[in-house]
Amino acid sequence: MLGISVSLDLVLLALGSRLLEVQPFFGKSDQLADDETSYPSSPTLSSKILSSDIPRHASSGSLTPKEFKVSQMEDGTITKGQSLHSKITSAIDIVEIVHFHGYKIHEHVVRTRDGYLLSIHRILPKRELSMSELSGRPVVYMHHGLLTNSELFVLGDTASRCLPFRLVDLGYDVWLGNNRGNKYSRKHLVFSADENRFWDYSLDEFAMFDIPDTVNYILRVTKRDSLSYVGFSQGSAQALAALSLNPELNAKINVFVGLSPAMIPKGLNSLMCSYFVQSAPSFIYKIFGRRAILPSVIFWQKLFGQKAYEQIVDYSLIFLFNWKSKNITLSQKKIGYPHMFSPSSVKSIVHWFQIINSRRFQMFDDGGYSGSRLVYLSGASVKAHRVAPFPTRTITSPMLLIYGESDMLIDIEKTLDQLSCDVEAVGVPGYEHMDTLWAKDVETTVFERVITKLQVYNPVERKKLVESY
Repeated sequence: MLGISVSLDLVLLALGSRLLEVQPFFGKSDQLADDETSYPSSPTLSSKILSSDIPRHASSGSLTPKEFKVSQMEDGTITKGQSLHSKITSAIDIVEIVHFHGYKIHEHVVRTRDGYLLSIHRILPKRELSMSELSGRPVVYMHHGLLTNSELFVLGDTASRCLPFRLVDLGYDVWLGNNRGNKYSRKHLVFSADENRFWDYSLDEFAMFDIPDTVNYILRVTKRDSLSYVGFSQGSAQALAALSLNPELNAKINVFVGLSPAMIPKGLNSLMCSYFVQSAPSFIYKIFGRRAILPSVIFWQKLFGQKAYEQIVDYSLIFLFNWKSKNITLSQKKIGYPHMFSPSSVKSIVHWFQIINSRRFQMFDDGGYSGSRLVYLSGASVKAHRVAPFPTRTITSPMLLIYGESDMLIDIEKTLDQLSCDVEAVGVPGYEHMDTLWAKDVETTVFERVITKLQVYNPVERKKLVESY
């Protein structure tokens, strides 16, 4: 998702204007998600989702396993005659999406050591389970990419094309994480989301706080010693950085699976974005500010309507990354695109630009120019200051990396060169970035490989659970 954050608003405006010249009118879509900025500031379930008599756990605000027997929208828009696709497209949040697929979900809140409150989601089977049955399952923690949220993993156009549901059916206890600042985690104990300091974070904070604190929370709740980690795009990079900075975390992740694992991207297809990549951070901050990036996507969805918005996203992906999306069906785009984006900090985008420009998987460069613009303009900033890298060669957790050979965000040779642990890398010909989640053959090409790998590190437990399911 890298690069979309900087130029998608500009691309949408330019392409939207062009589309309006060709097609004078786009009808208002009634299948778009509500504006993300209207989501309650506290990471609890929106009051519009379920009836008020649903019981909750007093300690965490999580829904109990019985809440999904009946679901009704207050405005009556969800009807029996409505298709699964239209229900998911118009869903307010992940609770509705999971419910429409026929599964259950609990919300939990992780308090990070630096005061952010992260809403994470536990996916439950269709049938009722006792707590002892649930606690006996091997744990899989999945984490989304840049500018997305936990919804990304449950947006397949069928339940079998959603990896979390496949894993739950096989007997796993599946958790979906969220980064600070996105749709589900816009809350801090001290800072307001209207303050610049709330958004003063980059990959460093994801690695030092969000990932390890979420892992520790899940292990504490499930009473397990370790879990399996599945990350998509930046979700892989965050875990790699976290494992490198927190050596004790390696013992808690029995296997790491990276889908489209962004670590040192090759670059961007757009000359405009390449200019931003090479620009000083101060220039980026002047244009986009120091708070959230991509805050107006919902506005563009509502302005252009579903069909035009799908076309604009497709054109934007070609413009930025030369992704043709030929492996993704129209049905999948209709479901995925309306829920695809969620805000992050401008600083996290600047961090990725620094990584691309330096060709190093490094920590955020706070003062790479020694406070002097002349140092930057002279091209001598590298000599003046050398920011610390993420020491990924210290990682010991075994890995499976699955990537598309047509994905320009993945430089697999550089990635493998930065790792010394046991790594299995699988390149899929013709695959692009989003294909490892949404391609029409993803079940056999990607999911089966992931399931096989997880089975290696959860053999006895998984066999026992599948037999009793």
